Amino acid sequence: MANAAPVPPFAPEFVRAVCDVLAQTGSPGLSNSEVDQLLAQLGLAGRDASLNKRTSLFYALHNAQVPKQTGQPVLRFINAAMAPIRYTSDPKRFDALRSQLNEVMVFHSLAVSKEGRLRRASGARTLSEGAKLAGRLHGELRHRGAHELLFQYCDEELVTRSLFHALSEAAKSIPDRVRQMTGFAGDGAALYDQVFGTNTQPPFLFINAFGSESEVSEHRGFKNLLMGIHGHYRNPRAHSSRISANEQLDDFYDAMSLFSYVHRRLDTASKDPRPREVYAKNG
Repeated sequence: MANAAPVPPFAPEFVRAVCDVLAQTGSPGLSNSEVDQLLAQLGLAGRDASLNKRTSLFYALHNAQVPKQTGQPVLRFINAAMAPIRYTSDPKRFDALRSQLNEVMVFHSLAVSKEGRLRRASGARTLSEGAKLAGRLHGELRHRGAHELLFQYCDEELVTRSLFHALSEAAKSIPDRVRQMTGFAGDGAALYDQVFGTNTQPPFLFINAFGSESEVSEHRGFKNLLMGIHGHYRNPRAHSSRISANEQLDDFYDAMSLFSYVHRRLDTASKDPRPREVYAKNG
């Protein structure tokens, strides 16, 4: 949506939603001085000092559309407010504002791009569709290269932004996949001992060629990693409630990256038909 293109006036509910985000109290919202500087910079009328920041900005932007029946004032304000250069010292603030704006804009088939420009986008009709399309969790996970299987297991939890339940479902994806790949039943240590072997039992599934001391060590370390995921992520969430949980977003992303790594190794795992004496030699 270039500034020179004809733009019809934006609906009042859209303008209000934008102002509720940009002029919200506290971080990442714009301060009073930032709002006033932007209005002056764009040659728009100032705000009513008797009103709160969000309401006064709404009146200023909405009323600026009326004389010429164009949404250009609103468009220009959004583009100016979201110019990335304003956030060079605090890029996380830009990301937070952009994500919040996109969550409300998606219902109007609009979005703020990574360049801070308002653009046309796929629209949503329901809250669930809106959350998924705005998708700060989906978007960040895909940006980090999360394994596709994780989305199949916790898609709805990502939509509702339940970190607790998303981690719980994502952790389940690992033993589920191991069971599907091997046909074994069970969970936790019982499952992983059968599949990846013990000191006395050869592996059924191998993550590498298992032909050197280093490869044997890596294989066993991978099994221990799965055991750790089961004990650290899977079991605690199976025996506790979301109410008592305090999931941190950075920890959530790190956990999902770990689960993705496991799935990528499983992508190339194979059943090895070598005789038991090969295992015995390395065991």
